[in-house]
Amino acid sequence: MAKQITEGIVLRKTDYSETSIIVQALTPTEGIKSFIYQGAKRKNKKGNLISSLAIINIEYYQRGDSDLAKISSIEPSIIYKNIPFDPYKSSILFFMNEILNNTVKEKEDGEELFIFLKNILEVLDLSDHIANFPIKFLYRLTKYLGFYPNIQEGAIYFDLRECSFTKYQPNHSEFLDKESSSLLLQFSGMNFDGINDPKIDLNTRRQLVYDLLKYYHIIFDNFKPIQSLSVLEATFHD
Repeated sequence: MAKQITEGIVLRKTDYSETSIIVQALTPTEGIKSFIYQGAKRKNKKGNLISSLAIINIEYYQRGDSDLAKISSIEPSIIYKNIPFDPYKSSILFFMNEILNNTVKEKEDGEELFIFLKNILEVLDLSDHIANFPIKFLYRLTKYLGFYPNIQEGAIYFDLRECSFTKYQPNHSEFLDKESSSLLLQFSGMNFDGINDPKIDLNTRRQLVYDLLKYYHIIFDNFKPIQSLSVLEATFHD
C-alpha cells in the first residue's frame, strides 16, 4: 500500500474503540472520505486536532478492498487563531458544520466546495465583521449543492419553491417579501469579510437565517432541524 496525503476539512468524528476514531472529512479530490485513526486518543497521535471543521493534512494508506482509509499521521493545515476563543465565531462554525452534515453527500465532487469552505473559514477566523456571516454562508452554499437561486431581471420576490427571484408575487405562500428579497440579493454580492455589508437590525438578521433554513427544508425532504441554531441565536449581535 502506497502512502497518500490529502488536505481535509473535518465534518464528523465518531468513537470506534477506546483509543481509535472514525473521521469523515471533505477532501478536494474525493469528496467526503472516511478514515480510521487508530490510537487517535493517545497524546502522541495529535487526535485533538480533529475537531469540527478543522483543516488538516492527512497522511494515510488505502487498501483496494476497503472504503475506509487508515490514517498514519495528521498535521494542521491551518491553525485557527480566533475561532476557538470567540463564542460567536465558534457558534457559527458549529452551525456550519451541522448544515454541511445535513446536506453534503458522500460521493459529491468536493473540489469547488472544499476551496469555498477553506477560504470562508479563514475569513471567519480573521475578520472582525461577521454578524451576517451565517446569512451569506447559507445563501452561497446553495451554489455548491445545486439550488443556487436564479435571478430574473427586475426581480423583487424570492420564490423559495421555484428557486428563483422573480418579478411577480408567487401564487403560493413560500416566498419572501420585497424587503427580505432585496436584502438577500444585496448579501449575494457581498464579500464574507463583512466590511461593506448593508446595515440591518438583529430581528431582520434572525429572520433572514430562518428564511434561508426554510428554503433548505423545501429543497431537502429529509433536512433535519438544526440543533445548533439556538446556540447561534444566543450569540447574535448587532
